[in-house]
Amino acid sequence: VKTIYLLSTSNPAALVATFHLTPINAEARVQTRMRLAKTQDVVTLAELSNGSLAIATTLVKVTIGGCAS
Repeated sequence: VKTIYLLSTSNPAALVATFHLTPINAEARVQTRMRLAKTQDVVTLAELSNGSLAIATTLVKVTIGGCAS
């Protein structure tokens, strides 16, 4: 994996993060945090070393006031 793009489908600016990887990383794994105002799909797009693309989409549910007792 050369590059990982993280996108949010309901954000005004869809591109949340871009990670550039090199062979020294050994494993294509990243971690980040993002704030979402409402439930939406988060899309991960990976550009592989051979130029092909892989995509995964996950629905992230946002709960307002989730810490209330």
